[in-house]
Amino acid sequence: APLAMSIVSTPLAGVAVRRPTPTGSADRRIPRALAVRCRAAAPSSPADAPPMGATRVWHCPPPEKERKAQQACSTISKLPPHVLGAGGLDPATQSPQNQQAYLGSLAERFLPVNLSYKDVRVLNVDPPVFAIPRFVPADECDAIVAIAKGGKKLVRNVKRVDLGAKLPAPVADGAPALVQRLVELSDDCKTFVRCDGAWLEGSVASAWGSEAGLKTSPPPGAFAFEMPQLCVTAKGKTSDPLPDAYSVEAANAVGSQRRAMCRVFLSDPPVDPNASTSEVADDSSSSSSSSSTPDIDRDAYSLKFDILDLALAPAKGTAIVTFPTFADGAADERVSCVVRAPAESPTCWMDLPIAVGLDEGGIRKPVSMSDVVVEKVGTDANVGDAARSRNRQEWRADVRGAEKEGDVATETEGAVAEAARKKLDELKKQGL
Repeated sequence: APLAMSIVSTPLAGVAVRRPTPTGSADRRIPRALAVRCRAAAPSSPADAPPMGATRVWHCPPPEKERKAQQACSTISKLPPHVLGAGGLDPATQSPQNQQAYLGSLAERFLPVNLSYKDVRVLNVDPPVFAIPRFVPADECDAIVAIAKGGKKLVRNVKRVDLGAKLPAPVADGAPALVQRLVELSDDCKTFVRCDGAWLEGSVASAWGSEAGLKTSPPPGAFAFEMPQLCVTAKGKTSDPLPDAYSVEAANAVGSQRRAMCRVFLSDPPVDPNASTSEVADDSSSSSSSSSTPDIDRDAYSLKFDILDLALAPAKGTAIVTFPTFADGAADERVSCVVRAPAESPTCWMDLPIAVGLDEGGIRKPVSMSDVVVEKVGTDANVGDAARSRNRQEWRADVRGAEKEGDVATETEGAVAEAARKKLDELKKQGL
């Protein structure tokens, strides 16, 4: 409906929202609140899909301890709280010019994406963080969680379950094999993260391996999905930062670097009794509370980006897409994140990493001042204090020699002597 369109003056900033006033007779018959609610249901959403806004997201206050970013590129572009509280920014509400500008920035620094993907939401502008609701059906999430037993330590309070032996088995009774569903999910992720079409040829699963998730490193510039990782955090535990990107040394050793991460949450988010979803559906209440966010439990999150001060409680089946490295392969520390599990149940999720093959030289270390070597140009004969003293003595000798031989000196020699005197006067004035 025309009334459901929002015009934002700045590219993907979520500010200066303006809705056009009804002018036609047909428009006057449509209640304003009903027209706004129509925007929540995207055309690509199924009729029985749950309402948008099931994924809670909010800004956390910065910690008391001062944080220091090690990277020079530490600029952060956030969404306003009222846009974030409504579930993020819908790219469909932006003008084509704003969308193209944002896509150009993504393609230059990270990877291009499909902003028209079903129900996608922008949770952070720079670094980009996207949410895709209902990426995996809820019943399928429960079936995958049922096989998340055992596992080895990935980081503190995170166990990774080896899926290699479970790939041929069906996801559930009467369901397709796990490997088939993982390949289908990878293809769905390809629809969103475009990678300019430079995907590794062949089936997605044919490249999976135990070492670094791949049998062999992809050719330079080719993108491939690593074997999906099923991870679990125990009840009431908070993980260390997740290793979404390889270090420079590790990436050069395996010959690839992770450029994108699609993280699908398979368990229910923490319950927040203070959260209210009615404000998203009701236009009058949302407009009155746009300047302030509702009272929420800011520790009831499943995923938190510490540097972004961004906390999320993704609904079951929601995919969170981030870009852990820049286009040159250097890690982006701004998207460092941790996972927290509520006291009632563990948090289970599945990672679908997208890696790219590195060039022969690998990722080059950025140049710093410690790598700059200052070399002395010249020799002691023409550089330094001794050379300046020697030059002054030569000037004095030229002047004195011209004075003694003034009777015999030619006009040219006299001009040279005069120039020498002027030069000597200038040196004296300069204190040399």
